[in-house]
Amino acid sequence: MGKRVGKKSQASNDFLEPLNVTSLTASNVGTSRPYLATANTTSTASAAGTGAAANLAWTLPALSPAATSYTITTTPATYTVTTGSATASYTFQGLASNTAYTFLVRPSNAAGTATGTTSSSVTVTTVPAQMSAPTPTAGVNQNSIAFTAPATGGKAITGFTVTGSDATSGSGATSPIVIADTAATSQTYTVTATNANGTSIASPASGSITTLSPFFPPFFPPFFPFFPPFFPPFFPFFPFFPPFFPPFFPFFPFFPPFFPPFFPFFPPFFPPFFPSFGCNCESGCCCGGVPACCNGYWFC
Repeated sequence: MGKRVGKKSQASNDFLEPLNVTSLTASNVGTSRPYLATANTTSTASAAGTGAAANLAWTLPALSPAATSYTITTTPATYTVTTGSATASYTFQGLASNTAYTFLVRPSNAAGTATGTTSSSVTVTTVPAQMSAPTPTAGVNQNSIAFTAPATGGKAITGFTVTGSDATSGSGATSPIVIADTAATSQTYTVTATNANGTSIASPASGSITTLSPFFPPFFPPFFPFFPPFFPPFFPFFPFFPPFFPPFFPFFPFFPPFFPPFFPFFPPFFPPFFPSFGCNCESGCCCGGVPACCNGYWFC
């Protein structure tokens, strides 16, 4: 109801209910709001600091009787709050993450409550949900940490951070994340997700794993090249000689037996160590004081 003209009508205006509010706006808070899967439906006190939130603001018309409080109801339904104040704004908390809401605002005074004004729809967002415990896999001097992405909270997840119980950490955009760690040490891991609103609370810790040490096969000498057993390990520069050549003359090249390398061929009835030389029996030869010459050969 509006005001009546005249002084008497002004006094009667004090017994009228307020007019509906105008310029009602609802905006997402988002930043640093904790994830909440299901809206709080209990009370203002229990909703404080939980879930998504929306800032509401409105204007009471200039010709309206004064309002002493405002009743706010959400769709979809959560709890209904009566502000207990004439202030034309309110932050509604305890809302479900990544959910679209409208808000009905009704001003009240001693004379009654207005029918109310409904806001436009607004989607409220939060940080990502808490993740489940990651699954680590041990590697050599590093570990691979796998995980499943959580609910986004309404804003795209921009990255994940894994933290070890030994203060090691690593980050990445997808699973898994590989973290360098000290061999033969044991640790657990937690993981968080981050979006434009902030970072989720840390996941529960993974099971403990022990980082692997490098493995050196015992049959591979670490400093010397491998030689097959049929190759001489210390004299690889000598050529191969058949066994019928003297082993202590390895510097002679191989020749087929019918090609003498340095000496002419002698029949087997020649002495093996002294080649044949002709002699003159008349000239004489002394061997131990006894000359001996027979058939062209000297004998001693």
